[in-house]
Amino acid sequence: MINYKEHIKLTGLYTFFAAFPAVLQLIVYPIIEGNDRLGAEDFGYLAIAEALLSFLVMFSLYGMSVTISRFYFDYKDNHRDYKRLVSTIFTGIILRSAVILAVVLIFADLFGTFFSAPALSDFRSYGHYLAIIAFNRTVIIVALSLYRTEKRVRMFVIISLLSGLARSTFQITGVLYFDMSFVGYLMGTAIGGGVASLSVIVYTYTKCGIKYSREINRHMGKYALPLFAADILVWGIVFIDRFMLINNPEALGIYDNALKFAMGIQFISQGLAGYVQPELYRLYGRRGEESDAGIRSQSNLFMAENIVVIALLIIPVMLFITWFYETSLVASAGLLALVFSKYLLYAQYQIFLWPILYLKRSGIYLTVNLIVFAVVLLLNLLLVPYFSYYGSIAASLTGGVIQVLSFYTIQNRLMPFSWNKTKLLYFPLGIIVLLVLMEAAKHIFNLDIFFASGIFVTMVFFGLTLIYRREIRDLMSKYVFRTR
Repeated sequence: MINYKEHIKLTGLYTFFAAFPAVLQLIVYPIIEGNDRLGAEDFGYLAIAEALLSFLVMFSLYGMSVTISRFYFDYKDNHRDYKRLVSTIFTGIILRSAVILAVVLIFADLFGTFFSAPALSDFRSYGHYLAIIAFNRTVIIVALSLYRTEKRVRMFVIISLLSGLARSTFQITGVLYFDMSFVGYLMGTAIGGGVASLSVIVYTYTKCGIKYSREINRHMGKYALPLFAADILVWGIVFIDRFMLINNPEALGIYDNALKFAMGIQFISQGLAGYVQPELYRLYGRRGEESDAGIRSQSNLFMAENIVVIALLIIPVMLFITWFYETSLVASAGLLALVFSKYLLYAQYQIFLWPILYLKRSGIYLTVNLIVFAVVLLLNLLLVPYFSYYGSIAASLTGGVIQVLSFYTIQNRLMPFSWNKTKLLYFPLGIIVLLVLMEAAKHIFNLDIFFASGIFVTMVFFGLTLIYRREIRDLMSKYVFRTR
């Protein structure tokens, strides 16, 4: 059985501090947005910059966030080898990031020719910032993955706080006092993130020494290479829509603003996973009736928590955008329910993917994402010219459903397991179907966006109450009424 006190305590901490940088962005965006500051077009340029940045992060990261959380269990009982593992990973990040920065500096003019917009074609003015931010982000991602796997909550909290506060402070400073453009935002992000990343590097080398083990690196490389290749495909799945909308910067800015808030959902989901994933990995290693019950309970609760978070945040974030934004970016409020729902699929496929990654079958992750990338690319090409960002959303949701069903089917063949299909499969997919129907009704009957979203959220909570009634009853009796 789940220790609910420990679960609530740790998932609460992980979730809050994993989402902390995203929460700070809620403050940053309205400050830098406005009629006399950055508008929808500037946010469109930021969307492309973020896509390029995420591409660089993949090369700097090379699948190490997943690799370190899995290989920790192989090395944790050998203090010497554990230090070599951690130091090798961070040294690899530094070496790869140095190569990335050199390539960006040398070929900056060539990269600029890929863009028609003057602000983006001047790649030399911002490319080096992207390389620095990629290094910063990679270091923080890997550090947080390690600390949550080790359950070093204090270090997780410190790094999250330092990273979020430093980055947000310098972002505002960069835009308002150095360059009133997306370049100023990137410059501030690079400087602020550098404060946190260099602190992590110094701390890591102080504790583990400066080491680089070819043996460990070769062992990890076999596992990480398919993850890296799959990450490239995931990047295409996630960001192809931005490039499809590049010729309409305003529409791109509106769409990407909704996605920026949706990223907060992903951070929260990652925070929830910070407790669940290590627990599941421990349970996978000792399969039996008791451990299988624990796997089911942890997975069901993880899915329920993700549903609650998404449903709770839709209306408040819509209100926030309509109250604090001045430009055409206000239109992004109407897209929130759709883009938030994508992270229901993200939570689903994580549950079915974790057993596959535990078995070190990372090649399967690559194969599935290759198929999904092809589908998403084709749908974007077909739909975006006619339906703008709604075509991109439809492509993204379709790809997510394919991922969920694929990982579910493959996982059950590799590690057969008796899941609660209603809680983990049917109900979340039913929410997606309901949302699509509500979105269609909103446009057909010209419904107010708050009215339509309110009905949707109400129906989700009603269904959640019915499906999880036993868990709700147990929690109420144990912690509210204290009957046992």
